[in-house]
Amino acid sequence: MSLGARSAALILLALPGLAAAMEALDDRELGEISGAGVGFFLDHFYYDQGSASAQVSGIKDSQGNGLTIDFERAYIKGEGSQRGALDSEAQLGTPLHPFTLKVVSGAAAPTLPSGTQALQLHTPTWSDPLNDTHQYGLWSYYQGCLYGEAGCSDPSQAQTAIDSELGGLETSRDAILARYQSVGFLTLKSGIDQDMQLVAQRRAEVAVETSDVQGAYGTMETRYAAAPATADLFYPKPDFGEKYGCGDICINSAARAYNSSVDAYQTQLDELAAAQKALAEAWNVERDGYTLNQRVTDYDEFTSLCGTPTAESPTCVVGRIQKTKDNRTTVILVAATLQSGGTRVKGLDVGVEATFNLPSVAYSDDGNGNIVAGATTTRSDFFSINLEGFTLNGAYLNLWGDSSGLQGEASLQMYADKLVIGACRNCTDANRAVAKNLYFDINLGQASLQPLTLSVLADGELSLFLPSVTWANHQAFYQQVPKSNVSIGNLNIGGVDLGSQVVRGMRVDYLNLRTVNLPR
Repeated sequence: MSLGARSAALILLALPGLAAAMEALDDRELGEISGAGVGFFLDHFYYDQGSASAQVSGIKDSQGNGLTIDFERAYIKGEGSQRGALDSEAQLGTPLHPFTLKVVSGAAAPTLPSGTQALQLHTPTWSDPLNDTHQYGLWSYYQGCLYGEAGCSDPSQAQTAIDSELGGLETSRDAILARYQSVGFLTLKSGIDQDMQLVAQRRAEVAVETSDVQGAYGTMETRYAAAPATADLFYPKPDFGEKYGCGDICINSAARAYNSSVDAYQTQLDELAAAQKALAEAWNVERDGYTLNQRVTDYDEFTSLCGTPTAESPTCVVGRIQKTKDNRTTVILVAATLQSGGTRVKGLDVGVEATFNLPSVAYSDDGNGNIVAGATTTRSDFFSINLEGFTLNGAYLNLWGDSSGLQGEASLQMYADKLVIGACRNCTDANRAVAKNLYFDINLGQASLQPLTLSVLADGELSLFLPSVTWANHQAFYQQVPKSNVSIGNLNIGGVDLGSQVVRGMRVDYLNLRTVNLPR
């Protein structure tokens, strides 16, 4: 195991003004610093666990068998290390852009309730578009390919992609505007509200009929259980839901009662079908030449694209179109900076290789169609994960305490040029899973509306809890609690190109996560 470094720096700074005067402090001078905070960075270092091995044991699989994990290789190096092969030196932060640990309130943590202070850990932050994780991550998603690789030297590819997306959204908007040009959107909404009253009425009727069907089914089950094996000496007990052959003139009262319940159940089914048909007809009510279903779909789509209409002829001032226009501005800015020769601060290369030794049972067919277990052997499986060009700029964690315990809010801003996951020791990336331009914008907790609570339960287990949105705070919740986004510019698995992948606008409405001590 080796830790190589020409120089490593851990600098304590009085914040703010952290770059104004950097000099060594003796014990007396350090003792005089109080509450200003700490800034630190690491420069010219690398870590390589290539000559030693680490082993984890004591873990069991679902069958209670022991599982041993051998970590054969682990490294943290500077970007361009060729997956740890080269001892390229790394850096975490700079003197002007350090990690900071300090007590914050007010503008530094605007979501905190008035009078509350929090301990904040903040990763290095840059304001230029290439090192701002959000801006570069957004551009990289639309760029798709990994900038700098063969065939990916034009950063304006991202602009072409977002222009295409924006054009599709505007086409959808224009089609809806044209459809209701002679009606007006306020009139459209008024007509929808009127027609939805009938839908609500029909829905209530369907709910009543559904309950009646369930009640009739329960009665039929009860009477079937009490019915005799043979009725009136000649008629055997039918399958459930069918009637005895003696029909309504069965002498046996239990058989007659069951037959009656079958008729009642069928009647309720017919009434439910009629109610469902009436509900479908309510959705097909036409106004202004379009069914209610079409009008509701169009209105909801327009609201998503342009915001809730406030005029008969609304304009897009908010919504997905305006958001995409804002994103387009960012994409163009990043592309222009790259075209003018701008470069990013180098990230980290991080990797680990491990071998899993676990029991493997050979199964076979005994010749009669039965699968039987054979001999148990030990199987060795290989697993590796490599991150290239990994950065964690602009992320933060705020922690504070109150009567509920330790609370917090966090924002993870992570970008990586490439994530490679493999299950083969000697193979190429064509046999691995490769994600390029990987961007995580994960936000958990909001101090005022949804604080993240960390606690230790009575049984010693750990709990992570986010309270659910309430009716009292739902409007502020959906306006202020930050969303999360995950994007991959391009995903390739086993040589199959799956293209870009994105999940946007995630928000956790409720979370209750706890650890569980599994029996050995």
